[in-house]
Amino acid sequence: MKSLMNRYVKLLSFLPGICLIVACTGHQIKGYEINGSAPLPEFEGKMVYMKDVSSGQPVDSAEIIHGKFDFSDTVTIVSPVVKVLSIRVSKSGLEYRLPVVIENGSIQAYISDVVCTGGTMLNERMQDFLMAVDEYSTACENKQTEQIKSGFADLLKKYIEINDDNAVGEYIRTAYRSSL
Repeated sequence: MKSLMNRYVKLLSFLPGICLIVACTGHQIKGYEINGSAPLPEFEGKMVYMKDVSSGQPVDSAEIIHGKFDFSDTVTIVSPVVKVLSIRVSKSGLEYRLPVVIENGSIQAYISDVVCTGGTMLNERMQDFLMAVDEYSTACENKQTEQIKSGFADLLKKYIEINDDNAVGEYIRTAYRSSL
């Protein structure tokens, strides 16, 4: 009886690890979901448009309700692509834009006075790039125009190199080609 109990105890100690392995290998998120937050009062009731990067044409839209919006699709993404989430404020004509990588997983998008994205690997990389651009622009206050252009081109080349094998690198190459 004691020998049988020892076997069960040993088996039970492996069970959580086996369950974890099965759970991790057997479950990949099909498609994407974007959980968005747009908390500025002037955004309430407005539409967020998901636009094609090259044409600028809307491919989907969602209404902002209580400062939130979402997009989703259950089709597995084979090749991630960048789309731009856009909110236009009619009073000022200002357009808030956030590039987001459409890839399998749960993506977070925040659009306000600051924009950010995250939740998936490529969206984290996109956020790293957006932060680097923001930091660079802050550091350029007292620099000459040519120095700013040269430094920005170097920054773009660095992030293209880091992301040479993915949609973020392709987005930077396309969206900023005039600055390279």
